[in-house]
Amino acid sequence: MHDSGLERAHAADLADELGVPFAVIGEPTLARLAAVLDPGLQPANPLDIWGTGTDAQRQLADALAALGDDPAVAAVALAVDLIREFDGDRSYPGAVLDAAGRTAKPVAVLAGLASAIDRDAADELRQAGIPVLEGMRTGLLALRHLLDHADSAVPAADPAPVPDAGRRARGSALLAAGLAGDAAGDMAAGTPLLSLLREYGITAARSDPAADLDAALAAASAIGYPVVLKTAEPAIAHKTDARGVILGIRDPAELAAAYRDLAARLGPRAVVCETAPSGTELALGITRDADLGPLIVVGAGGVLVELLADRAVALPPVSAEQARRMIGRLRAGRLLAGIRGGPPADSAAVIRAITGLSALAIDLGDQLEALDVNPLICGPAGAVAVDVLAVARTRQP
Repeated sequence: MHDSGLERAHAADLADELGVPFAVIGEPTLARLAAVLDPGLQPANPLDIWGTGTDAQRQLADALAALGDDPAVAAVALAVDLIREFDGDRSYPGAVLDAAGRTAKPVAVLAGLASAIDRDAADELRQAGIPVLEGMRTGLLALRHLLDHADSAVPAADPAPVPDAGRRARGSALLAAGLAGDAAGDMAAGTPLLSLLREYGITAARSDPAADLDAALAAASAIGYPVVLKTAEPAIAHKTDARGVILGIRDPAELAAAYRDLAARLGPRAVVCETAPSGTELALGITRDADLGPLIVVGAGGVLVELLADRAVALPPVSAEQARRMIGRLRAGRLLAGIRGGPPADSAAVIRAITGLSALAIDLGDQLEALDVNPLICGPAGAVAVDVLAVARTRQP
């Protein structure tokens, strides 16, 4: 809830960028808000409440309470500057304290001007258990993290994962082979890691190493055209940026020309991969938090992974229902549903990939600093991982 239409628009834009969802409030809530607002203001979420300001504290408190009572709302925030008022007016802190006493849901103040906050008002609210979040971007991120934490606290719908010592041993060996290959410059560096994904139920494109042109031609013949040729030079992590990925190779002549070009520019180590069906590209990952340990990250993939702040994060184990909610929080999730007449992706396959990565994190997270599956190509016939990188955990003395 805002006291400025312009700030409301700014917050909505930031929330969309950061993946902070606004609740779709129901008709009873809209009617309660309409009864509170001055003429000319529209009930909505987010809400601009400022009109005449003649009865501000009551209007603010009643509107916050109405939002808090809506079953679709998980948390309520009053987004204002919270500066010291020249006339001593205390409508803002008074209204927030009133509303917080009328709902069991979290109530916060989102203070846009962090450098000008009325410290006395902020201290009073914080002492009453009401967070004052300083800065619009960081405040919205804090609210998103609150929602992520609430999701992870929901009991899993799936049975608790059963430890599988054999799978852990096989996975550990594949991970060690992949990490050793990366470090030693082994051309097969990508292959053990893709096999590791398959061990945890994640479909992965076939990828065969090639030390020279003859090996590349033999690999393509075994896989079947069209194929993809990628550099496997260990120093090149971002293959696309180095023009190290060549798609749609249709026959041996094209492969020979592509290999010679790749070897001349980047080096002879390469992998030949099967061509995955087209689809929406996601990125799945495991990252390590110093306090929480391994975390599962799902976001927009391909070349968009570093351009869009479109990610959902969860603590493993991640159930199928939690994976579904993670996808639903992504803007890329809309693409998975099919847009402009396009077919929807196989959501069950995407969910299996996320829960499979969660199982991998539980088994092998103590050995990993990070693992990135990018892209996971999600189409109507399934979800296929075509590239994976891993970073070993650095042991502390």
